[in-house]
Amino acid sequence: MKERLLSAFDAMEAERTQLLKRLDKLSEAQLTAKPSPDEWSVTETMAHLIKAETGTLLYLRKKLEVGGHGKASAMAGLRKAFLNFVISTPIKFKAPKVAQLDKGVTLTYAEAKEQWQATRVALREEYARIDPKLIGHDLFKHPFAGKLNLEQSTSFMHHHMSRHIGQIDRIIKAVG
Repeated sequence: MKERLLSAFDAMEAERTQLLKRLDKLSEAQLTAKPSPDEWSVTETMAHLIKAETGTLLYLRKKLEVGGHGKASAMAGLRKAFLNFVISTPIKFKAPKVAQLDKGVTLTYAEAKEQWQATRVALREEYARIDPKLIGHDLFKHPFAGKLNLEQSTSFMHHHMSRHIGQIDRIIKAVG
């Protein structure tokens, strides 16, 4: 189970690395430009992903420290499947409050890249360190879908990132 979790995480990390290689070739102006005033820039999209993944890390650490978790329910698999389906549709959704961008806080591409790397390293370390018996526990909580286990949460995070990679591609095309 742990090998599957780490393998899934590493695949997600490889996708992020490929994205960053493409983004490294763009100017700061391209990365911070918004297609319209009510849309995110590339760096703001990255900031959203960082905030969501940091929240995942903090929740995991809290649950491991204070307890109060158990085996994820059978419904968790259905909730994960539904969540992944919904996030794969072209329908726009407002980010949950906990993953919305902080007003007035902007990041350069270098800052976003550094923060995302730090978050991913910390998540990978937690996954590598976790007792394999806890991987099936409800150590992730999505604001709408509820509690999922770590494999389910990694599947969701991968789908979430893929959705936003598509968004990033559209932003780049729109801003030139």
